[in-house]
Amino acid sequence: MVKRRVFDEAFKEMAVELSYVKGSIQEAARELDIDPGRISKWRQRHKKNDQTLPANTTLTDEQQQIRRLQRELRESFEKL
Repeated sequence: MVKRRVFDEAFKEMAVELSYVKGSIQEAARELDIDPGRISKWRQRHKKNDQTLPANTTLTDEQQQIRRLQRELRESFEKL
């Protein structure tokens, strides 16, 4: 049985923001090791909520650290 991954709202928002910063859903999905369809779905939901980010948005130092820590955590779980 495949274990379903669950993502909290903070992760979803960060993934959406990353996709705008990278300029590509595929590139963000590859970096986060998730299906591009998820990010696309999250972006659509954010657009409906009128929470889109401008294309020139950059990640703050804290957001970059969160992204790095989430990636490290995901990688450590994959090794188990």
